[in-house]
Amino acid sequence: MPRDDEQALIRALLRTALAALPMSPHTIEDDLGIGHGTLLRLLDGRMELKLRHLLELCRLLKIHPRDLIERGLPNWKATRRLDDWLPPDQRRAAQPLALSEEVQQAIHTAVREEISRAGLTPGVERKKSGRAR
Repeated sequence: MPRDDEQALIRALLRTALAALPMSPHTIEDDLGIGHGTLLRLLDGRMELKLRHLLELCRLLKIHPRDLIERGLPNWKATRRLDDWLPPDQRRAAQPLALSEEVQQAIHTAVREEISRAGLTPGVERKKSGRAR
């Protein structure tokens, strides 16, 4: 896939997100420290969109660059991870997945329902039966 095609979705996502900001293009350009008219050229492909531009636009939108890259290159085929190329002392430890508030609430509700069905009261110890094991 040509490089321009790879960046087209990223440019389109940026265009849409920036249009939702309550700022004029001139104000955005002033905040980014770029000349007036540059933003349009960056977003329509007439000017090269560099890493420094992406980082500044992400800061302005208050998003992580990873979010933009993942959404902008959804079909990127990767067979390796960055950690595969780094020495062991620089590799990232496995990070547990963060659960959304919605998923946490669903788990909480399911556990409460099961406790209720079992006739248990949370925080209260059950009496041990006299059964032999």
